[in-house]
Amino acid sequence: MASADSALDADVAADLEALSPIDSWERYRALNATMDEAYEIIDLNNREARFALILMGGLNAAAVIAVTRNEFLPALPPDRRMWVVAVMSIYAVVALYYMLYAVAALRPGHFRPRLGDWPKDAPDYPKGVRYFEDVISRDPHEYWKAWREVSMAQLNAELAVQVHSLCMKADSRRRALRRLYDGLRLMTLLLGLLVVVFVYSAWR
Repeated sequence: MASADSALDADVAADLEALSPIDSWERYRALNATMDEAYEIIDLNNREARFALILMGGLNAAAVIAVTRNEFLPALPPDRRMWVVAVMSIYAVVALYYMLYAVAALRPGHFRPRLGDWPKDAPDYPKGVRYFEDVISRDPHEYWKAWREVSMAQLNAELAVQVHSLCMKADSRRRALRRLYDGLRLMTLLLGLLVVVFVYSAWR
């Protein structure tokens, strides 16, 4: 009977521990793990953007080859030649437009943390010891002094602010990447339309 009571007490203690707030060091480790995950998402977005640029380069190369071959355009009737020129003009505009989204998806931008109405005299207000712009705004001695005065609550708050900024950056790149792949789909359709015109003209 005593062993059953002790097992029940152990289960209750485990449940209470699982429901209790984490301490400062556990919070620090969890925030660092979250930051690593945010960096991994940004790195994944960068790889997907580079892959999209490779696909875009292949499509552009195919389009250039198609319109610069001397036997293609002169062999077309004047009305179809006008259609090909129109499609290629639209293709060039679309390619340039979505190239800008590729730049937006890969540019090394950052989001400056916005602390809003967070009072500066709050005990957990970020001290500015991790974010690079806060670091370089001090001389080495002032920076070391800030580290000596920072509390665990302030350090964790700054980590949370950094994670929030990284997630905003990841979301911005994700939206730019989605538009970039939409552009690739449109460019593929335009290039396919161009191929259909050439094949139809050759068959006729």
